[in-house]
Amino acid sequence: MNKRWMCMVAVLWVGAASVSMAQEQAQVLSAVPVVQARTLAQQVCRVEQEVAPQQNTGTGAFLGMAVGGVAANGVGSGEGRALATLFGAVLGALWGDRVEGRPVPQMQQVRHCTLQGVLQPQVVGYEVQYEYAGLQYSTRLPHDPGPTLAVQVTPAPLQGSDFTRAQKNPPRMGGGVFRED
Repeated sequence: MNKRWMCMVAVLWVGAASVSMAQEQAQVLSAVPVVQARTLAQQVCRVEQEVAPQQNTGTGAFLGMAVGGVAANGVGSGEGRALATLFGAVLGALWGDRVEGRPVPQMQQVRHCTLQGVLQPQVVGYEVQYEYAGLQYSTRLPHDPGPTLAVQVTPAPLQGSDFTRAQKNPPRMGGGVFRED
């Protein structure tokens, strides 16, 4: 029973709303884009030639240290032999490092990127001029309406008319209220 009652109330409410309002089509006279400059983050990159970092392998120093240590170990005896081995290892490491030499520097391309603010024009709405019932109106819409514009018309009594229906909120004086969808 309650469902039936709610359905009847809903049908009456929808019917009453459709009686008091009508959707009409207005002729669009012009729709001019409203453009504003907006700052957008944009990645800007550049490619540069740089010297690639090169490192010694250490192989020359290691081999020089081993050869120098072994060669110097045959010199002297006791503490002198230990000092000669140490001295031979150090000189061998220096000599091996110099023989290995420095690697040839190589060039490589390196990409550097940064974020920069770029001003770009952006459409933020449309100033629309339209005509309905012989009168011209204007509004701002977030989109281009095309050749016609749907307008919602709510009837209201004219001043001095005989309007006897009781209303909770009587409409303002005038020829009606216009609202864009």
